[in-house]
Amino acid sequence: MKNDFRRIISAMIILCLFSFSSLFAQQGMNKSDPLSPDSLLSAARTIIDSSLCRVLITVGEDGKPYAREMAPFPLEKDWTIWLGTNTGSRKVKQIQNNPDVIVYYYDPKGMSYVSVAGKASLVNDADLKAKYWVDAYSVYFPDRDKDYILIKVIPENMEVVSYKYNIFWSTNTDPQIFNFDTTRSE
Repeated sequence: MKNDFRRIISAMIILCLFSFSSLFAQQGMNKSDPLSPDSLLSAARTIIDSSLCRVLITVGEDGKPYAREMAPFPLEKDWTIWLGTNTGSRKVKQIQNNPDVIVYYYDPKGMSYVSVAGKASLVNDADLKAKYWVDAYSVYFPDRDKDYILIKVIPENMEVVSYKYNIFWSTNTDPQIFNFDTTRSE
């Protein structure tokens, strides 16, 4: 039953992406002129804040991507992404084996998405787990110290496409990409 649910969610994400990209192809939309980094970051933050679909994509032991809907906490000022999960989850094992992840945000109203690629690490710090906690989580994580762990994603780059903000691509060009300073200190 869990596998059927995962397949349905995966199929919904794929359909969502396919519908989104085919709409632009049918309308003949072209990539807009590149935005300034500040404008692109501002549009991306707005899209992320309005997104209804938020997906963490990890790489499995078999080298294939695995996607699951998640509830990331609001972005930090430096674009660090925090998520909480069960210490025994599959994604924890996948991140331990390969820290390369994508956090995908989709806003259907604005027909926009932001795809943040980065390096994930697992954080088991009591103070941070208290900071990144929602009381409703206690149903899923009865023992926060033992059952709950944080995923910290340091972004490396992000792709932004938005009908609302006129950020497009065509078959001959790439989407708007922003590269983060990966040399920043933690």
